[in-house]
Amino acid sequence: MIHTTRMGDAAGMPTVLAHCFLGHSGGWKRLLEALETPLDALAFDLPGHGRSSPWDGAGDLHTVATAALAAQIAQPSLLIGHSFGGTLALRQALEAPDTVRGLVLIEPVLFVAAKDTPAFAANVEAEKPLRAAFERGDLAEAGRIFFALNGDEAGWQAMPEPARAMMVRQMAMINAAFPVLMEDSAGLLKPGRMAAFDKPVLVLAGATSPPIFPATARAVAARLPRAEFASIAGAGHMAPITHPEGTGAAIDGWLARTGLHEKPRVS
Repeated sequence: MIHTTRMGDAAGMPTVLAHCFLGHSGGWKRLLEALETPLDALAFDLPGHGRSSPWDGAGDLHTVATAALAAQIAQPSLLIGHSFGGTLALRQALEAPDTVRGLVLIEPVLFVAAKDTPAFAANVEAEKPLRAAFERGDLAEAGRIFFALNGDEAGWQAMPEPARAMMVRQMAMINAAFPVLMEDSAGLLKPGRMAAFDKPVLVLAGATSPPIFPATARAVAARLPRAEFASIAGAGHMAPITHPEGTGAAIDGWLARTGLHEKPRVS
């Protein structure tokens, strides 16, 4: 069962929102309130997150999660994805472009897109303790390291124990996503695949994020022919939540420039 939340303005453009790892659909509330452009937004909890059913470990997690996103699209829509959710939105757009009017990718974590950059090599080195924690089955240590790599180890330490325990259980899903995010097992970077996507795309990164995040965002944007890249001043990886005004202003401006702020006419 996939839990969904309707938010925004029913008179606005059809939109589907895909949140980050360890997040939930309610995390989009502040961004939707900050936007001046009306969006008829449907947010959903990823498998194993929020109020959706736990992921049972069957099948490829990225494929399962992308299917959950696709199931929310009733008509061609704007897709907005953050972090892992950004990689789902990108995959949906590449696999079923007719379902998508445009994309907003907020620090999509398809790290392998930045493979030729110093930031990728540094991230591989930094992730070695995380990989080691997964290999020995120490999910609690994996959680601490994961938060540190995302620039928020203090948040992990300050988290109430029940919430931290839930996130420890979710660490297995992060490990399961490694082949797509670090090795491109889904084939998103196959030659010509992104170049063939002809819809407008906005790729955002936090100005204070760890280097791998903006490097990946720029690398993804460079492969998409109609993509714009923008940096959110003062923001880190959780920009939609911590800096909704700056994130919203960037999205509003892009929607106006591309004409996507106009709701499509129904023939």
